[in-house]
Amino acid sequence: MRFTLTTLALLVSALIIAQAPDLIPYQAIARNAAGEPIAISTLNARFTMHDGTASGAVVWQELQTVSTSALGLFTAQLGSSVSLTNVNWEYGAKFMQVELDLGSGFIDIGTQQLLSVPYALHAGRVQLDVSVTGDTLFVGDGSFVVIPGVSVANNFTTGTTLHSCGAPNVHNPDLTYGNMTDQEGNVYKTIAIGTQVWMAENLNTSLYRNGDAIATGLTNEEWASTAVGAWMYYNNDPGYACPYGKLYNWYACVDTRQLCPLGWHVPSYEEWAMLITFLDPTAEGFENFSNIAGGMLKTTGTIEAATGLWNSPNADATNSSGFSGIPGGFSPNANMGNGGYWWSSSEYYTDTAWARFLGTDGGYVGLYINEEQDGLSVRCLKD
Repeated sequence: MRFTLTTLALLVSALIIAQAPDLIPYQAIARNAAGEPIAISTLNARFTMHDGTASGAVVWQELQTVSTSALGLFTAQLGSSVSLTNVNWEYGAKFMQVELDLGSGFIDIGTQQLLSVPYALHAGRVQLDVSVTGDTLFVGDGSFVVIPGVSVANNFTTGTTLHSCGAPNVHNPDLTYGNMTDQEGNVYKTIAIGTQVWMAENLNTSLYRNGDAIATGLTNEEWASTAVGAWMYYNNDPGYACPYGKLYNWYACVDTRQLCPLGWHVPSYEEWAMLITFLDPTAEGFENFSNIAGGMLKTTGTIEAATGLWNSPNADATNSSGFSGIPGGFSPNANMGNGGYWWSSSEYYTDTAWARFLGTDGGYVGLYINEEQDGLSVRCLKD
């Protein structure tokens, strides 16, 4: 059966207030080839946003199940499962493509340009910073407003920069962080290190980029034998979600549905090496061995002194890079507090892949070969 689509409205209703959802309400009538409404039906709909032209690069995509009324009318809240906040609304025209599927595959219904910029969504991306003295508000990429007197925003505890989920003693208060949002709506701090931009927190999504759920709830036996993407919390305790995030097996990192949000990816062995050699140009050998880069990547403080997340001694930690590496351990439930482990997307040999390690006993960066079924933390790198 061939379908046509009558679009009634494609509206942006988000207001510039903190509580407004980042959603685009969409409403249309689905008709068959004879022009008759497809009434009281359940349809699979795929919405794809293209940049610049109707066939331009895909900058956002979402799958939804919609139901038509007796008149063939269906509605959708775009952005309800895959966040729209990563779309660069500031530059270039945006085109929305709609496809429908009644069970025999998606049929392209048509593509139309968004005729007005969703200003509220764009406004949510504008970075705001306050100077150390509290008298200057920086907006966007360099504009600023001088505010006479001392701002009340300067009354936060000196030297404290909160993690996005609210945990203290994670980030470097002397550095400026950006932010990003994953496909589940989780917000993370980001940091520019050399020419790279890294997540400054561990990934915590339970969804792939296309909205599919990542497998979880596996038994220890299933976790050790599975060859599909999966996640768990350390010791299966959701209390570790903040600030440690989730532990993923390597299969989730390389799944074609993409673990990282649009515009980001799981870093390769070579991209990890680039990070290390930027911090320590003397790093040597295939392992990019460095006794100092690890200290620049680790959060400071110790559990014993109630100043950080690492077990003592957390030697040589400065977090001068802003990477803010934390000791989330690995599955099956080992080394929490003593080590942080992060996947690369690079396979070493069948059933094994490269990973990086930071430890409490020094400022080194370790190169590990882990079993692909192991659960490790993930940091996404900007494309």
